[in-house]
Amino acid sequence: MSFELLNTIGVLGTFLVISSTAIAAIIQLRHMRGSNQISVLNELRQTYENAHFQEARSYVRTQIRGHLNDESFRYQLHNPAERTAENRAAVTKMGTVANVYEGMGALVKAGMIEPRLVFELWGSAVAADWEMLAPYTAMMRSRKGQQIFEHFEYLTVLAQDWLAAHPNGTYPRRMRRIEIKDELRALPAD
Repeated sequence: MSFELLNTIGVLGTFLVISSTAIAAIIQLRHMRGSNQISVLNELRQTYENAHFQEARSYVRTQIRGHLNDESFRYQLHNPAERTAENRAAVTKMGTVANVYEGMGALVKAGMIEPRLVFELWGSAVAADWEMLAPYTAMMRSRKGQQIFEHFEYLTVLAQDWLAAHPNGTYPRRMRRIEIKDELRALPAD
């Protein structure tokens, strides 16, 4: 066997070992990425389901409009030192909801979690809560600049686009559906 043939076999063997190592590393990185996404998703779910966040979100959904229509409340929004205890609590609730979505948007933007997962779970909520908090966001931006809640805005734009692209959800087209009868509609109203 010639020296050149042995050298060629050695180079080929080295190439195969390096290629195998690279493939194993790519597979391991994909598993680590999946594991990291599971951790991030669990953190987001726990935050979203937290009683404190749900209370704040309930305020945003049911009471914010009334407060924003109140001139004294709007004055106190612009003048934090003048806020009453009740209005401080209301502003804290608005900030809580906006900050959760701000963090969620930052994670999506950084590629820490697949946007599809976020939008399948919370896309409608993100878009609806942005609409409710838009006056608050505008006021905060007038005081502190356009960077306030920019990740929340980014998340909302992506959510709106995703919802527009999936108006009927993402249920697989060829998958059998379960027929559900609206039995409650037939019941008389009290």
